[in-house]
Amino acid sequence: MTLDLETIVLLITISAVTLLIMTLMELRKQPKKPEYETIELLECIQCRYRLERPFEPGDFISMYKGKCPKCGSPLRIKAIYNVEKSFKHP
Repeated sequence: MTLDLETIVLLITISAVTLLIMTLMELRKQPKKPEYETIELLECIQCRYRLERPFEPGDFISMYKGKCPKCGSPLRIKAIYNVEKSFKHP
């Protein structure tokens, strides 16, 4: 059995399209892994002013960090948590 050039090209094209469709279907199945950003919540010990800022290595809850922009009292880290990067919070 001999195959002519048209048959070979047709088989290669069908194989490539099938492989492409299977690859795209497999990519659609896999959920995307969310990316997170670590945030720390600082709170003034006197007026309870709250401020969120990016986490810095070495920081820990109850650590005093900076001064309140409203009253000048120390700010304390109240919480450290992760937020999805695509999530928009106030």
